[in-house]
Amino acid sequence: MTFFEKRRLKKTVHLAGHLVRHALNMREDVASADAVDPARAAERALRETWVARDWDRLEAACDGAIEAAERLMPPRPFPKWRENVEVLVVAISLAMACRTYFIQPFKIPTGSMQPTLNGVTARPQEQPQWFDRFPMDAVNLALFGERFVEVKARNSGRLEFAGMQNDQYAYRIGAEIYPVWIAMKPDSPFLDPERSMKLYAQPGDWVEAGQIIASGRVRQGDHIFVNKVAYNFVRPKRGQIIVFDTNYIPEKERLGIRADTFYIKRLVGLPGETIAIRDRHLVVDGTPIEEPFPFRRLLEDPAYRGYVPRPNSKLDRASAEIRLGDKQFLPFGDNTTSSLDGRYFGPVTEQALVGPSFFVYWPFGAHWGPSR
Repeated sequence: MTFFEKRRLKKTVHLAGHLVRHALNMREDVASADAVDPARAAERALRETWVARDWDRLEAACDGAIEAAERLMPPRPFPKWRENVEVLVVAISLAMACRTYFIQPFKIPTGSMQPTLNGVTARPQEQPQWFDRFPMDAVNLALFGERFVEVKARNSGRLEFAGMQNDQYAYRIGAEIYPVWIAMKPDSPFLDPERSMKLYAQPGDWVEAGQIIASGRVRQGDHIFVNKVAYNFVRPKRGQIIVFDTNYIPEKERLGIRADTFYIKRLVGLPGETIAIRDRHLVVDGTPIEEPFPFRRLLEDPAYRGYVPRPNSKLDRASAEIRLGDKQFLPFGDNTTSSLDGRYFGPVTEQALVGPSFFVYWPFGAHWGPSR
């Protein structure tokens, strides 16, 4: 017998011995003696043959041990399928447990935190490019969350503006609704053409079935992980990106905030503080705030505009203030010209806080990585 044959047989001996011992451990206290005794004898014979290194009899001893183990503990039907299903059930259970108690994913649909975190964004594009065809379109969507979108009329009629639906502007032709991704210039009623789908029709135009209403390249909003247990051990800190439950906003109906949703903002005010906005600065108890880093970036980076008072909000002028009570926190968006945040609905209670964001996990791009 060659070296390689002996090596193969050695592995078979260990596997057969493990199988028969496992069968005895699992079944010897419940199975009949007619099944247990042969398994014990086969296990003993295999062990003795191995100790004697009787290579000529080892293969038969392995077969006997395997046969005795299967009689004692017959294999279940479809073992591979059963194993895969069990692994899948365990994986799903662990994922659900993590989501419920430890880490939860959230997506950002709106632009209230831009450019720190992106909601769904768009840019004009008239025709699909080579990378918008299979399989590259699937790769772009899976990795970067981007795809070319054409909105075509499904019926003929006059195009009308239908308001906002699920954070999108919507047009209507008869009873048919057509969502489009468009963005407005800050503090302006005019469309921002660089951050919107290209529009081929305007409200009031007659549109034929099959006509393109809008087209563009749409990128999905950032998806983040939130630490749901952090605030059980440490206090919330100013500057953190936090997630909170809108059900705890007392004026949500008046402001058009949907119930049973979650908002993602930056924490700017802590319990007992007095918050104001003056000269683009966040002012806390009379002191302008420039630290930690996100508040300095908001002032110095030209992509941001600093904090601005908003008409019809609680902070509509430099002299206006918001005083926080015990266990109250004030959240603002980084996109301060277009964020429905604590300037309008005021502070939220500690009970509303889900946790801080700590990682952007998808799509891959400039924002991928730790949240800042």
